[in-house]
Amino acid sequence: MIAVGHLGEIWTDLPAKGKVEFQRDFTDFFGAAWELVMVGAEKPFAMHSYWDGYFAVREIKPLIGLTLDDLAWPGQNVTRFNIVVG
Repeated sequence: MIAVGHLGEIWTDLPAKGKVEFQRDFTDFFGAAWELVMVGAEKPFAMHSYWDGYFAVREIKPLIGLTLDDLAWPGQNVTRFNIVVG
């Protein structure tokens, strides 16, 4: 599935703290509670606590019937990145 949206905040200056403090800092940075917006928030905190960063996507919507090749226009030099979103 292809989806598009607007990249919001990117948080890479992560604190080395316990779950409660980390989630408080997450809420302070993004303006939304971890358990309400984090994909996989129901999983153990240890699954998320060693990631290198977090990002917010706003106004995301699916684009049915498109492929990655459809997103590049002819003659464009397109760089693709492999990004795993959990």
